[in-house]
Amino acid sequence: MTENILQQEVEDLKKELESVKRLNKELLKLQEEQDSLDFAWSGNLGHWYWDFTVNRVTFNPMKAMALGFTKEELPEYVDFQFFTDRLHPDDYERVMDAMRDHLSNKTPVWEVRYRIKTKDGQYRTYYDRGKVTKRSDEGAPLFLSGIVFDITDYEDERRRLLEENKEWAIQSRKDSLTGLYNRANILFELGKLVNEAQVGADKTLSILLLDIDNLSHQNSLFGPLFGDEIIKKASQIIEDTIKPEDLAGNFEGGKFMIVMPNTTKDSAHQTAERIRQKLASADYSEPAEVTSSAGIAQYMLKETVSQLFNRADRMLYKVKTNGKNQVES
Repeated sequence: MTENILQQEVEDLKKELESVKRLNKELLKLQEEQDSLDFAWSGNLGHWYWDFTVNRVTFNPMKAMALGFTKEELPEYVDFQFFTDRLHPDDYERVMDAMRDHLSNKTPVWEVRYRIKTKDGQYRTYYDRGKVTKRSDEGAPLFLSGIVFDITDYEDERRRLLEENKEWAIQSRKDSLTGLYNRANILFELGKLVNEAQVGADKTLSILLLDIDNLSHQNSLFGPLFGDEIIKKASQIIEDTIKPEDLAGNFEGGKFMIVMPNTTKDSAHQTAERIRQKLASADYSEPAEVTSSAGIAQYMLKETVSQLFNRADRMLYKVKTNGKNQVES
């Protein structure tokens, strides 16, 4: 083969390569325009194509522009690592595992949600889906294609709704006047702790029933709003006095239940006495003498919720019949 013929073949290959480049450029432009028409409403960032053999990714520039990059800032040839190096550290292994599973043909498609760092250091959330479209005779991946969506706004809204739902769930368990557990839910919490104590013989559990003395009389003297004031004041004193792991509920008008895990009846007695004294010395809007009575019971092995509650209630009744304003355990 003469040198002139060889030179001509090289020139022909160059022309063919340039022609392929122009075709690819036009096809990519067409794909970008089609992406914008078809998916603008859904956060679509366009299609991507990954030539696995040379590790070259061709993609709609919207994917990079959403991260804060301009077309001019992108390298001429973008590899797979351009994006994976920007993955959130908590997402990296999960994303790479998903890709490895698909490349090895363990999964039919590559489908994953991940957070990816923007140019200014923030994170956006992408949903990516694609698959190997061509493999070698031996099954090795040669070419992949897919599509990616920016779902950041959707994820932010989903998280906001989850937080709202969580807050609503908490509020539905609380009493509107006091902010403590309502009757149904303080009994539910007591039931859970009794079940735990029944399983673990070393579990200590006490309950405290506290009742504001003569509340109906206070209402008749100063009106029902003053009665609400006393109940709210008692609730605040209870919350300020009990341990973080203790649970308090407004059982019924002026009567409270405090569930105290890992607490003996002697310790519960001391807590009840502190609450009683604080209630008696608190400031109120009316010149009323506010006292309280309390009954305490410590869980006994194989005891039911009702049995435990009834023992505490009997202690409270004993105080009520013996002059009130005391704690009995």
